[in-house]
Amino acid sequence: MLIEVRVKVTRIIDAKKRKKLETYILNKSFFSEAEYKVTEILNTQHNEGTVDSFEIQSLKLSTIKEIADQYEGQYSFLATLKDIYHDDNGNEKSMRYKVLLWANDLTSATHNARELQRQGYDMQIEGLKEVDYTYVQDEHTT
Repeated sequence: MLIEVRVKVTRIIDAKKRKKLETYILNKSFFSEAEYKVTEILNTQHNEGTVDSFEIQSLKLSTIKEIADQYEGQYSFLATLKDIYHDDNGNEKSMRYKVLLWANDLTSATHNARELQRQGYDMQIEGLKEVDYTYVQDEHTT
């Protein structure tokens, strides 16, 4: 399951301390595993001198349903896709879900979201916005 960990971090940038709220996305089975992994990452950065201090603010199940890691880019984007279908009675229904993807600019992100849109029969892109999320991949994730 995807877990979001929000952390208040004081980073050292150009010899100045800057406070920032950061969001990490992890595919873990337990909240404690996600918290441990983010703490481990930030402790390493603290020891390297790039992080002055940090405090975990919250952990929650993410509303993101898919990580589209086949795309590369400098920035992360959150695409909201709407899948339209008909139930057994012929009534039109829709389902929304969020996908985290990467691109170098909004044009590339739109192109990548359109590729994802083509995976469904009647999907629409309902929204696309740049987000500052860090996806933590773990080779030992099950």
